[in-house]
Amino acid sequence: MPFLVSPDGVRLSYSIRGDGPWLLLHLGAGCDASLWDAAGYVGPLSQQYRCILLDHRGHGPSDRPRGAAAYHIDRYESDVLALLEHLKVERTAFWGYSAGVDTGLKLADNHPNRVWALVGRGGMGHTTREEMEEVVDRRVIEMREHGWEPMLDRFDANERQEVPGWMKDRIRATDAQQFTDYLQAALTWEWDDWDALPRIGTPTLFVAGGLEDPDDETAVAVSRMQNANRIRLDGLGHINAFLGSELVLPHVLPFLARYAPGREGPG
Repeated sequence: MPFLVSPDGVRLSYSIRGDGPWLLLHLGAGCDASLWDAAGYVGPLSQQYRCILLDHRGHGPSDRPRGAAAYHIDRYESDVLALLEHLKVERTAFWGYSAGVDTGLKLADNHPNRVWALVGRGGMGHTTREEMEEVVDRRVIEMREHGWEPMLDRFDANERQEVPGWMKDRIRATDAQQFTDYLQAALTWEWDDWDALPRIGTPTLFVAGGLEDPDDETAVAVSRMQNANRIRLDGLGHINAFLGSELVLPHVLPFLARYAPGREGPG
């Protein structure tokens, strides 16, 4: 498995599957990049796109640096840019899941010429600074005392069908400290995803589970953007809406095909 070294010296693991226009797949906290395969995405996607599966810092064989500064949103963005330079990729589509959505939004905000399409799998909620501070303080204490288990319980509570055991085991196997570092780093961002939305002209598709976004805040996010749409998967929460690739791909594949380089269509 190949590696590259990020600008701050972190070794990052990645793999490439398929052929066609570039498509970078980026997860959030929990699970390594092989989850894309396990959930049934890489097979269909790699028939039409050259998929980059990145083990972002703290995940899989990639390094696990310590401290909040190592997990700042700027680091994730610079890691992706370094990977694109390493592979000599001028433009790519970006598909982010969960916290990975923010990395894609920031990349499209700061480097629109590098992203030809953006997919976000997850709801776009909006919180105040005070709400964010309260959540971070509570979750950091919780993670340090109990690891992933309280979060896994919440995932189950948010679904009509229990999250599969194999998925829980993958999350449990993921370094927990990287997530507490990420949470604390989020309080130091000088970039806000909701403030960025009106600036982003990259064609964007959000796919949100109805149970993870009961107030449909993602529709509000889409209304703030120049060229965005959202698909709502009723009856599914944050995890099962991702694992249901047979429900997600029929929406994402036509969207990507519409904007893929060398194909006719807007964008």
